[in-house]
Amino acid sequence: MTHQMVPNESDILERQKEKFRTLMERVMRDNAFYRAKYEPLGFSVRRPPRLDELPALPFTLKSELVDDQQRHPPFGRDLTFPLSRYTRIHQTSGTTGRPLRWLDTAESWQWWLDCWREIYRAAGVHPDDRIFVAFSFGPFIGFWTAFEAGQRLGAMVMPGGGLSSRQRLETLLENEATVLVCTPTYALRLAEVARESGIDLAGSTIRITIHAGEPGASVPNVKSRIEAVWGARCVDHAGATEVGAWGYSCGERDHMHINEAEFIAEVIDPETQALVEPDAEGVQRGELVLTNLGRVGSPVIRYRTGDLVELTRRPCPCGRTTAVLRGGVLGRIDHMFIIRGINVFPSALENLIRAFPDIEEFEVSVEHRRAMAELVIRIEVNGQRPADVAAALEQHVHERLNLRPVVRVVDRGSLPRYELKARRFKFSQEQR
Repeated sequence: MTHQMVPNESDILERQKEKFRTLMERVMRDNAFYRAKYEPLGFSVRRPPRLDELPALPFTLKSELVDDQQRHPPFGRDLTFPLSRYTRIHQTSGTTGRPLRWLDTAESWQWWLDCWREIYRAAGVHPDDRIFVAFSFGPFIGFWTAFEAGQRLGAMVMPGGGLSSRQRLETLLENEATVLVCTPTYALRLAEVARESGIDLAGSTIRITIHAGEPGASVPNVKSRIEAVWGARCVDHAGATEVGAWGYSCGERDHMHINEAEFIAEVIDPETQALVEPDAEGVQRGELVLTNLGRVGSPVIRYRTGDLVELTRRPCPCGRTTAVLRGGVLGRIDHMFIIRGINVFPSALENLIRAFPDIEEFEVSVEHRRAMAELVIRIEVNGQRPADVAAALEQHVHERLNLRPVVRVVDRGSLPRYELKARRFKFSQEQR
């Protein structure tokens, strides 16, 4: 499938140069946060950084932005315009620390929606679709961008806030929704509720499910389970409150593209912070660093996302020329845990667990017994012979990770369920 609307690589580079020049001119003039970072390096309003000088600029860290908001409450200094220009406020979930508030002007908000419309286009969503957004109405930016971008696309959009899971199922079924937008965790939770209620989701009108908020829709066994229970194509998407909607699936295997018309992507070694060169296969493996180009009101420049990726610029069969992340976001750098000298990413462990269709829900923790760390996996089993499932999972993890976990079967319904980002992995800082 060829995507006719995506410019070629040289066109994208020229667009990046022009947008970066415009951004830097405005930032050096009016953005106190970045002016304070760049003026000591010799840059100024008369001499803003050029695109080829981007690798020489310091990184932007989330902790730095949070600290700036604490020092300059309530919104910090990463604001390019007077407060009267800003029309939207959202904030992060706070799952990795203090919530981060983020403001958008009307122009920056339109940029957000344009990025989301590209996600819809890549997923195959059309104006005659009916989109059900199964998020709450809170400060989480994902709901508002998905909802309003769907409207701009011309589709009918249904809000799912303020409803129970059963009510959400009834709403999307009665209104014959064709597209579901939610976290991958919640797609599986809705499927669980549907099964308990005798509802056949695979026979519904849903044809596409779009997921964000956490890795999962690019994790092979999570993706295949979602597609099986919904009878629909599962599509991954990546973004962040402070960055924007930067990644989308094209439908080719586990590929996720970066919207390079609006974002500049770099890959660094998270330890040395040096740029990673492509290996013999043309792949850069490391932490993704992003610069957004169209969010002039509150930009992030060389932002360390904390996401582990494998980036390649080899042509994608879909026809797009933009950078591809193999397997989407592989995991969070700061979520990796170490047990008995073995590095494990939660997404890799989840992929192993989701290979067992009888495992309804799970939770992972590290416990200590006689000064030895043990990986403990608690599972709910939907089916017969749960002890056999537990034994098979223990062997499967041991074979794949060279690590033998303790697998415990717990009562069905005893583990927590989640609507937004799941918190199935319970580790202390010492274990990461």
